[in-house]
Amino acid sequence: MTDVQKDAPDRTQRLREALQRKNGGNASELARYAQVVPQAVSKWLTGTQFPRDRALDLAAEFLNVTPEYLKFGTPTVRPPPTEDSLILMYVKPLEAKLLTNFRESTEQGQRQMMISSTHAEKLSSEKLPDKGAASD
Repeated sequence: MTDVQKDAPDRTQRLREALQRKNGGNASELARYAQVVPQAVSKWLTGTQFPRDRALDLAAEFLNVTPEYLKFGTPTVRPPPTEDSLILMYVKPLEAKLLTNFRESTEQGQRQMMISSTHAEKLSSEKLPDKGAASD
């Protein structure tokens, strides 16, 4: 048995405990934050898989621990989250895309987006055109 296989139960236990401390063990919030499907988190929590790279970084951020803690058990805890990261935790991907497009557009484009959104919010959802946008 390799060292990686020996460490798997410990890593899984650290992940479970951090999730329990964070939000009572709600795996769906972790999946959303880590941008993975809930089945992936289920595999992490049963020890059949372990998050890699970006998913590990996001999971650690969500759980307020370091990736090194989840991997190796080092007692390092992340500094408290910034106000911006707390706000971004609740922004949906489509909203983030809209914000990005707004920030990257010209001043005139930003004004037009503001005018359009002001008028669109006055319309009932039935009157808004369906542009084939993906729902959240």
